[in-house]
Amino acid sequence: MSEKRNINLIIADIPLNLNITASDEEIIRKAAKEINERVLKYKSANSEPEPFYFLAYVSLLHTIKMLQQEQKFSEIEAINSKLDEFIRE
Repeated sequence: MSEKRNINLIIADIPLNLNITASDEEIIRKAAKEINERVLKYKSANSEPEPFYFLAYVSLLHTIKMLQQEQKFSEIEAINSKLDEFIRE
């Protein structure tokens, strides 16, 4: 069983306390750092005072990227299936 641990993160000045597996800590901290960097980037370029605006924008961009990657993965799986069929013939 994976060891669970509590970590504290701050994303866009919002403190978060998460209970995670030890093996996930590195990727979670990396994700938080990337979100904070993007929020800071958009914050410096815009005058909107609320951090929720920037979190929504960053969330949208990350979700778009994730969905694009899922679509590419699906296309790769379809190509692999066709190749498997071709090889079997």
